[in-house]
Amino acid sequence: MKKFVPLVIIGALWLSGCSYVQQWNPWADEKPQEDVKESKVNPFLWQASLDKLGFMPIQSKNQETGVIETDWYKESPKAKEQFKLTVHVVCKELRSDGVKVNGQTRKLVNGKWQIEDMSLQMTQVIELSILKKARILYQNSFNK
Repeated sequence: MKKFVPLVIIGALWLSGCSYVQQWNPWADEKPQEDVKESKVNPFLWQASLDKLGFMPIQSKNQETGVIETDWYKESPKAKEQFKLTVHVVCKELRSDGVKVNGQTRKLVNGKWQIEDMSLQMTQVIELSILKKARILYQNSFNK
């Protein structure tokens, strides 16, 4: 009986270490899974947003939070009106309410910039443009 107890202890330790040692076993059937970071935003909405804002200087973008911020954009060097946008992809699904756009405009009046919020109609037009592009990207993903 005294010889049996050490064998049980050694066997238990050996078996508990098997799962740890398995990662170095080249003949093991299963490899340990690596942690894969999954995006919190819809990839089609994210890519469509980047595509649609491609003509503007991007100030920051963060796919984990789904936020893209542009810098001030003007159509020509002498333009007296500029605008900037913040696009927020808010969900993982491809949905019509999955993207929100906020914008500001600034106008040069008497040598000073006056900043105003962009009209709701204009932000909705930009949202629809992003949604249409996302739908095209989604449909094209099946054609590959």
